[in-house]
Amino acid sequence: MTYDTIYWTVMGVSFVLTGAVGVLAMHKTEKLLLSFVAGSLVNILIIGAAWWWWSSVFAGSEQQFSRQFGLFGFGVCLVNNEVLLFFAQLIMKRKIGFTYKPDNPDDL
Repeated sequence: MTYDTIYWTVMGVSFVLTGAVGVLAMHKTEKLLLSFVAGSLVNILIIGAAWWWWSSVFAGSEQQFSRQFGLFGFGVCLVNNEVLLFFAQLIMKRKIGFTYKPDNPDDL
């Protein structure tokens, strides 16, 4: 596998696992903070390990641009995953906790 393939695979895996853990935790516990922390922890662990790996692969001053560009991409991935996770869980929280009570019973 090339470094590029591993790079994009890690990004995809972090997106899928962060979402899966966060959404499943939200579905099971219905607690926004707990499920957000669980999903965030998975995201930080995966991206943190990838950050360390990428830094060790492109060590040295001659590869500084490749290292910085890749680390910037991992940073963007981390932030995007957190934002998507939060809004997905917020939507779930509103749908789970919302009960429609019409003024007129015929509106059901």
